[in-house]
Amino acid sequence: MTARVTSIGQAYAALGLAPGDGREAAKSAFRALVKTLHPDVTPPTPQTLARLAEIVAAMDLIKANAPVCLDIEISRTEAATGVTRTLRHGERPVLVRIPAGTRDGERVTAVGEPGTIITIRIATAQDTGPSDIPSLLDRADLEAFIHEYSRPSAHARLARWIRKAQSAA
Repeated sequence: MTARVTSIGQAYAALGLAPGDGREAAKSAFRALVKTLHPDVTPPTPQTLARLAEIVAAMDLIKANAPVCLDIEISRTEAATGVTRTLRHGERPVLVRIPAGTRDGERVTAVGEPGTIITIRIATAQDTGPSDIPSLLDRADLEAFIHEYSRPSAHARLARWIRKAQSAA
């Protein structure tokens, strides 16, 4: 029976690493262990197969809990006044609030997603200067974000349809 890997600490320990060693060290340790434990190299015994399953589960857990790192480029005016933007990560939108006074290379987390880290890059092109009313929120980005999250899901539409059919009966 394989030992269950349920925490990041256990996952790194299964790979023979300390939790602070990072994802790259985990990948290297995983590759080295798989090369020695793979059934093509080592005769498959219950112990070696259990160990192989344990390190595969450990690496899967480390990959699933790895932070997402994104970059965003903003103007100097937006960095000085602050701005809210929507980024896309795969199929889902990510809302980012960049505070006033942000510097180049600074990192912020996405709203409601502490595992999503955004690196701020300030454009080097000269701005035309601050406008009379600084825009703290890009209206199109906000509307796209609200539209994405206010749409009813397929499950909600199905449930509404079932309730409607039951009330009609």
